[in-house]
Amino acid sequence: MKMKSNLLSATEIAKKIKSGQTTASIVMQDCLARIQEREELIGAFSFIDYDKALELAEMVDKNRSEGPLSGVPFVVKDIIDVEGYPITQGSPIYQNRIPEKNAECIKRLTEAGAIPIGITVSTEFACFTPGKTVNPHNPAHTPGGSSSGSAAAVADKMVPFGLGSQTAASLVRPGSYCGIFAYKSSNGYLSLDGVLGLSSNLDSLGVLARTPDDLQLARSVLSGDQQNSINSEVKPRIAFMKGPHWNELSEDAKVNFEKSFALLKEKGAQVKYVDHPKEFNLLTEAHKTIMTKDISQSRRFEYENRRSQLSEKFIELVEEGLARTDEDYMEALSARERGLRVLSLMYNFYDVIIAPATSGEAPKGLMATGDPLYSRDWTLLQLPAVSMPFGKGKTNLPLSLQIIGWYGKDHDLINYSASINDLLSEE
Repeated sequence: MKMKSNLLSATEIAKKIKSGQTTASIVMQDCLARIQEREELIGAFSFIDYDKALELAEMVDKNRSEGPLSGVPFVVKDIIDVEGYPITQGSPIYQNRIPEKNAECIKRLTEAGAIPIGITVSTEFACFTPGKTVNPHNPAHTPGGSSSGSAAAVADKMVPFGLGSQTAASLVRPGSYCGIFAYKSSNGYLSLDGVLGLSSNLDSLGVLARTPDDLQLARSVLSGDQQNSINSEVKPRIAFMKGPHWNELSEDAKVNFEKSFALLKEKGAQVKYVDHPKEFNLLTEAHKTIMTKDISQSRRFEYENRRSQLSEKFIELVEEGLARTDEDYMEALSARERGLRVLSLMYNFYDVIIAPATSGEAPKGLMATGDPLYSRDWTLLQLPAVSMPFGKGKTNLPLSLQIIGWYGKDHDLINYSASINDLLSEE
């Protein structure tokens, strides 16, 4: 029996369309059939127009587009502007908002031939209050947030890849909970034009996919650097860092982390445990200070004029930021600089750091999206990161590793992640 297109990676779909083995219309039909079958349970989408998606696919076939993503469907987090689609930012305040132009990232993807299939659920203003989405591995558990819908749609094989963003843990955490790859770019590396802004110090764009190859392909198109093929033959020098919050990890997550180190060492990888610098002990609180202070300014209009339509959680977040002083803010920025200085020395000896991605499996319940603790520090440092699925927890839900690269070395990071994934997949 011929494999359904929705099961394929973006890289595979693009190759099959280019070679004439399939068409964009067939791919779209398979993806839409999966969505129709599963969306009532998963709740990944805030908006989807089936007829429009098919029409766009037919146009790709008719025009015989030669772009690197020609005919490949993708989903878009509900904070990224897509012309003519409702982009609500996860809030009833903007339920009727229809952007008149595409965000820069959408422009680049569509110019490469990719097709936006629909808009996926985001938490309220990409923060903490969850939407309707559930975890495809167990619908009683959270998919993580804030890129909840994109992660769930990709994990459930509705589409090969999706766009998300991160200000604390909004790519790494849902990627980990849903058992897929998530790439958070270096801050400023990918354009945020047309994307909801929370914090210029912390916001970054990213991609969720089921393979490292798709992360690299999408990253290449979004950055415009043309380096779109994966090289998993590289042999990175790897530092394993348990970090300042190791004791708060679940036992199964600790065992899984140590197992990954042992397996990589057994396979001949260059791995070594390193202690986290003492400067890292201040980073989590520094991240909270900067994030809350920035959000209290970027979302001030909504707080002052539409407070009745905000969740209690979001009001508390804004008020926490308003309570922080300018001195607190400057000290937080200084803490980041001290952390970066000591970390820059470490990257003279290592290509990547592997750290915990989350405290463990996706928590049970849908009223919260899990703890962002294990990504806060790396997000504060503005570094690129990949969440890579590895292992299962005590209730058989996915666990992941977080692989962190050096600033601006996003292409290399994804290659290193592919190499590490290949080694760990051989067990």
